[in-house]
Amino acid sequence: MNRNPSLLLESASGMMTEKQNQSSEGKYQEIYWWHSGGQRWRFVVILGFVLAGTFLRQFWGSESIIFSSAVLPTIKHHHEFNLYEHLGHLSPFFVPSDTSKSPRIGTPTGCTVSKGFLVHRHGSRHPHPNELLVIQNLTYYINNNSALFSHPQGKLPKAWSFLTEGWNSTFSTDSLTAPGRKQLFDHGVSLRLHYPDLYSEKEVLAGDDDRVVESARWFMDGYYGRVSNATTNLRPVGENEDTISRITPHYTCPKWDSKSGEEQLSKWRSVYLPPIAKRINKALAKAYPKVRFSEVHVHGMLYACVYETSVYGIGSSPWCNVFLPKEIMDNEYERDLQMRGFSRYGLPGEMESVLGSPLVSNMTAFLHQRDEEGPKFSLGFGQSR
Repeated sequence: MNRNPSLLLESASGMMTEKQNQSSEGKYQEIYWWHSGGQRWRFVVILGFVLAGTFLRQFWGSESIIFSSAVLPTIKHHHEFNLYEHLGHLSPFFVPSDTSKSPRIGTPTGCTVSKGFLVHRHGSRHPHPNELLVIQNLTYYINNNSALFSHPQGKLPKAWSFLTEGWNSTFSTDSLTAPGRKQLFDHGVSLRLHYPDLYSEKEVLAGDDDRVVESARWFMDGYYGRVSNATTNLRPVGENEDTISRITPHYTCPKWDSKSGEEQLSKWRSVYLPPIAKRINKALAKAYPKVRFSEVHVHGMLYACVYETSVYGIGSSPWCNVFLPKEIMDNEYERDLQMRGFSRYGLPGEMESVLGSPLVSNMTAFLHQRDEEGPKFSLGFGQSR
């Protein structure tokens, strides 16, 4: 989302009372055309997170999003708003509408791809433990008030009809999901078909985390086929304080803190979550006069929308149907702040450029190698930092 974090938060801060700040902090403190001279142009594609969309577009980019007929009160907005493209870094894969034309049309006429350098994030996953705790808080409230939700006393809005049968979270933590496995396998197949001249049997690197290694395996199965284990070697790269890694460099930086940016997150949550809770409680007042969904419960609903989509696919979560477009976009902004704060330009000083230097150094060295000196394709898998 094209919002200036500092300006927006500065403006938002003026709207908050000291009481809101204290309340919020208490609740949430837990919780990327190069060509050489000469007559013959050589086109080197740096295959990264954004450009990866070229290969996957045929699988997801053109899918129609089917919403449940029970989508109220947002149904009038859905012809112009695709919720699943506004879930931040947890969105199902799609090619953004503002992607430049060149990646969409493939290799320009007269050019050939001579090398590829791909750093791939793992596929869709289950929630982190701290995210699951927020979802479970919502689950406990619903289950502890089953008598209330199973017997509405007035007309219940369609989007909320699922509450009469209760709701439970069925998530594990951190592991790759079925859609996540499909994403990686399909991408491996697509890359092999689109760029056969890049075929390489160079070892594949993967950050030593279960979902990252599994993602690499599924990609290799799609790219190399069932003989992937015999064709190339998958080498896990340690994610610890002793391993200098271009895949996951943060752990070797003593000043890096995974909670960086939490103060901004806390402030933003205290601005956008309470109005959602107020709207929801008002919408349910006739059916459930005693319902008291808090902003923490609303946060759990937003997580439930994201992770049921991640685990079971687009259209699977009833929670996605209960929010207005603006509310989804406000939550998307929270995810922007989160990523900016702990792994992007929100890091203190010049930490983000220092942490990115091993990747830039390795990529530059690889692309400067003569074709006859080594493989044409470098492949690595990591996390979102």
